[in-house]
Amino acid sequence: MERELLRLSETPLHLEKTWESGGVPVLTAEVTLPRCGGKSRRARRFDRYYRQYARAYLKYCEAELLPRAAETMHTALERSAPWSCARAVLAYRVTLVRGDTLSLYTEGREEHLPPRLTLRRAETWDRRTGFLMPLTAFFLPKTAVKKRLVRAARETAWEQMETGTAAYYPNYGALLRRAFSSRSFYLADDGLHWFYPMYSVAPAAEGIVDFSLPYGEAGPLLPAEEEKG
Repeated sequence: MERELLRLSETPLHLEKTWESGGVPVLTAEVTLPRCGGKSRRARRFDRYYRQYARAYLKYCEAELLPRAAETMHTALERSAPWSCARAVLAYRVTLVRGDTLSLYTEGREEHLPPRLTLRRAETWDRRTGFLMPLTAFFLPKTAVKKRLVRAARETAWEQMETGTAAYYPNYGALLRRAFSSRSFYLADDGLHWFYPMYSVAPAAEGIVDFSLPYGEAGPLLPAEEEKG
């Protein structure tokens, strides 16, 4: 009997938490992550992954953001300056569901809490096995994947700077190689995307730097559609 593919629940995992300092709310966090809600081992594994992610994000908020939020509030009060409760929001976006493949990314935004920061991570799942798929799964064997993607990123960055559509650090070529992560990718209808964290290769105004390559016979390979019948 063929296994049923993993399917996302219409009711995602949702958590909210508020932290106070001196009885005053200084930081709120809202987490919304994907959920299957099934009883199979694969579905439980998927849900456990994102429950752990949610807990880790809340711990990050408490350890890293809460002290900064409290300091920002007290400084504002001392100066009689305007102040807003800091807010952290973690949400997800499904970018591709095709055949056995589910690809998505999550982004965490931090509001009213300088310096401005957006965090992104991505996962591509095998819906039949319930395991994460590596970047190399979408290229032919023996492909120098990092070399190819870094070269494509450099070419795109150079074109963007020539046309004035984006700005990068002067040593962007070396930074694109050093900051490359084989885990920072997702699939979409238009091709494979890979990205770099804020501040890693470009000024903050550029946000998360995202590059892409269209699908092709030499890779990246488009996941096969689920067979019907």
